[in-house]
Amino acid sequence: MKQRIISFAVLWTVLGVSLALFGVHAGVILVTALAFLTQLELYQLFEKMGLKPMKELGLACGVVITFGSYYLGGLDAGYDLFLLCFLFLTLTIIRLDLQAGRLSSFMPTLFGLLYVPFLMHFLIKIVKMAELHAGFNDSGIATGLFLTVWIVAVAKCADVGGLLVGMKIGKTPLSVISPKKTYEGAAGGIVFSILIGLILLGIFHNYAPDGFHWWLSALIAIPISIASIASDLVESAFKRQADVKDSGNIIPGIGGIFDLTDSLILTAPLGYLLFKYTLF
Repeated sequence: MKQRIISFAVLWTVLGVSLALFGVHAGVILVTALAFLTQLELYQLFEKMGLKPMKELGLACGVVITFGSYYLGGLDAGYDLFLLCFLFLTLTIIRLDLQAGRLSSFMPTLFGLLYVPFLMHFLIKIVKMAELHAGFNDSGIATGLFLTVWIVAVAKCADVGGLLVGMKIGKTPLSVISPKKTYEGAAGGIVFSILIGLILLGIFHNYAPDGFHWWLSALIAIPISIASIASDLVESAFKRQADVKDSGNIIPGIGGIFDLTDSLILTAPLGYLLFKYTLF
């Protein structure tokens, strides 16, 4: 637990310092790097299951989607890049894999592309949406960064709150996929996420968009935290199928990069949609 807390503090410090020094460009690079490493670890889990994803091509396409979603085109650049990469990978796999009568590369390669870089690019898309709404000025960038960090904090704190509450009073298992997760812990995680969301809104209210009131913050935090828990369970299912405890060992007390980003994958697109239809 001590290592987990230290790693948690270090990671948030790196994020804060990076955004303060380099702004949105640091955010884009961080999301791209995290998506790349997460996709790599997912492909490695697939390999342990006996599948054979085309890692190099899939990872290269993933970088194009995340990095290009901010710098190449408008708000829908991520969609366009995903479609191009999807078609390219499909045609390549048909040529190299399906033509030989195998299916070992088709599904894992394309699923890895969809599940990780495409879904995670919505963190960048939130910033683009705020910029567009504000006329591409500095206030729009600041608002977009605030909303993105808010999503990340609320999602991750559902995991942290669930762990702390579950250790204290957790009794009812939430899923056979992850026996240590409990309904009591999940409820505690949701409450913790709501509190963190309100605290961030109170501290950085100058960066929040008009209409992001405290009650809306609390309401949005609920589905975000639920999606975070579900996203975590998905990764647990992959690890269970691959018969491993963690996706890696790069982060002390946490495990691999996938163990760090798992709760962000489903919350990123959900957060984008919630902000789109309530704030913009």
